[in-house]
Amino acid sequence: MSHGRIGVVSRLLLATAWVLTLLSHAVDASDEATEHEAAEVESLPAFELMGADIGGARAALEAGSVSAAALTAAYLERIDRLDRSGPVLNTLIHVNETALDQAAALDAERALSGVVGPLHGIPLVIRDDLDTLDQPTTAGSATLRGHEPLADAFVVGRLREAGAVLLGKANLSELGLALGRYGYSSAAGQTRNPYNLRRAPSFAGDAAAVAANLAMGAVGTDMAGSLRAAAAANGVVAVKPSLGLTSRAGAVPTAWSFQVPGPVARSVRDAALILSIIAGQDPADPSTVRAPEQRTDYLASLDDAGVGDVRLGIANAYCGGSDEVDAAFDAALGRLRGQGATLTDIDLPEGVLNGRAYIIDPLLEAELKDQIGAYLLNTEQGMPHSLAELLRMSKSPLIAGSPMPVSPRHLATYRRVASGPGLASFEVLDALSRRLPETRAAVRALFAEQELDAIVFPTMLCPASSLLVDYDQSYDCDAEDPYQPAYLASIAGLPELTTPMGYTKQGLPIGLSLVSPAFSEARLLALGHAVEQLLGTRRPPPLPEVPSLPVTDEDPAMTQD
Repeated sequence: MSHGRIGVVSRLLLATAWVLTLLSHAVDASDEATEHEAAEVESLPAFELMGADIGGARAALEAGSVSAAALTAAYLERIDRLDRSGPVLNTLIHVNETALDQAAALDAERALSGVVGPLHGIPLVIRDDLDTLDQPTTAGSATLRGHEPLADAFVVGRLREAGAVLLGKANLSELGLALGRYGYSSAAGQTRNPYNLRRAPSFAGDAAAVAANLAMGAVGTDMAGSLRAAAAANGVVAVKPSLGLTSRAGAVPTAWSFQVPGPVARSVRDAALILSIIAGQDPADPSTVRAPEQRTDYLASLDDAGVGDVRLGIANAYCGGSDEVDAAFDAALGRLRGQGATLTDIDLPEGVLNGRAYIIDPLLEAELKDQIGAYLLNTEQGMPHSLAELLRMSKSPLIAGSPMPVSPRHLATYRRVASGPGLASFEVLDALSRRLPETRAAVRALFAEQELDAIVFPTMLCPASSLLVDYDQSYDCDAEDPYQPAYLASIAGLPELTTPMGYTKQGLPIGLSLVSPAFSEARLLALGHAVEQLLGTRRPPPLPEVPSLPVTDEDPAMTQD
C-alpha cells in the first residue's frame, strides 16, 4: 500500500472514529441517553499514540477516545513513513493489506456485541517464522516467497481470538540463523536498528518495530537468544518462556530442543498481557502438557511486586565485552542492592559456559535437517520440500544474482547440514542423552542450593553490532561471543525476561536479564516489573516525527487532497 493511499485512508478513518464511537454508545439507548452520551464522548481526553501502552490503548478504545480502525490506520501510516520510506528501517517483510478491514470489523463487533478479548483492536506484528493464515510465511527465505500456510500457528490463533489486529510479518535472520548477518534475509534484506541506522537489530525485526512504535507489541520465537537479544539491542522488553509454556505448533522450526514462542513489548506489563494470552496447553505440541491447565493472568500480581525480598545470583562470568555494558550492570546492581535485594556471586555450570559448542550447535545442525524438512513438506508446488531443495533454489541465479542473495555462510551451513547425518550421530546422541540433561540438572541444583529467586546478568555482552554493508567504525566489542548470556536459559529450558537498564554514550540500548526456575513466569514478570520501575531507563529512538493521533477537524491534514 502506497504512502499516499495510507495517508488518505488514515485521515478518513481518523475523521470517522467519533462516528463509530457514537454508534457504539447508541446501542440499546434512548434518544435522550444517546444525546447525553455523545456530549460525554466529546469531552473525553484525546488518545496520544506516542508513548501509549496496550493498557492505555484498551482504555481509550473502551472509552471511545479512539477506534480500532483509526488506531490501525495511524500505525500503518508510521510503517509507511518509517519502515518503507524515511529512514527505511525495513523491520517488516510483509504488511497486511486486510489490517484495516480487520480493525473496522472489530469496531463493528464492539458496537454490536462488545469486546471479544483483552486485545480487541490492538495492533501487533508477528515474526515471519510463525504461520499466519492470511499472510505469507517465509522465515526469511526467498525460496518461500508466497508460501501461504493453511492454518495459523497456535499462538497466532490465540492472538486472533483475543481480538488483535495483525499488522504484518517481521523480518528475521534467515531461517532463524544469524551466522554473522544479524537481521538480514534473502526475503527482505537488512533491517536497521532505529537507535542507529548503521547498527543491526540483532536477530530479527520485531523488536525494532516495537521500539519504533510501528506496533504495540509482537510475538516471535526464541532459540538461542533471538527474542531477548533483539529486545536488548532495541531497548524493549521480551520474555523467553519456559520450554513447554507456549506451543511451537505452526512455527518454522530451527531446533525444537530450545525453540519457544514469546512476546516483545515496550513494557513488562504489556509483555505479561501478551504472554497470558499465548501461553497454555496445545495437543499438537506434547511439550505443553507441563504448562498450567488453566490460563494464568500474569498481570494480576505485578503491582504488588518489589525487589526488597528477593535473592539474586550474579553471573559474573558474563562481563568484559564492553566497559559501558559492565558499568551499566554495576549501576543496576547498586540500585537493586539499595532497595534491599540480596545479591550473591554464583558460578555457572561448565555445561552452560561451554554449552554453545557442546550442546546448542550439535543439536541445532542435527535437528534442522529433519525438522525444517518436515515443515517444507507442506509447502506449495514450486517451493522447496527439503533442506537440500532449499539449498539448490537458494543458489539459483534468480536468488544468487538478486540484490538480496543468501549469505555465503548460510549456503555453507545448509550444505553441511543437508549432507550430514542429522540425528544419527554419536556427538548428537551424547548431547541429547548426557550433556543436556546433566546441565539442566546442574542449573536446577544451583537455584536450590543458593535459594535463588533469579539469576541476573547483562542480556548481551556488547551493544548492538554494526551492519556489514554499512560498517559503523565506532562499534567496539571485546567479547568473542556477545550472545553467550542467552545460552543459559536456552539450554536449561528456563524463562528469561530482559528489560532496558541503560544506554551507551552513543545512545544505544543495554538490556538486563533475569532468569528464574521453570514455569515461574508469574514471579519472574513481577520481579521484572519491579526492576523496570526501579531503573526507569527506556526512551524512544531518535526517529523523524510522524503525524499521529489525535487528528481534529481543525487539523490542516484533514482538508488536504
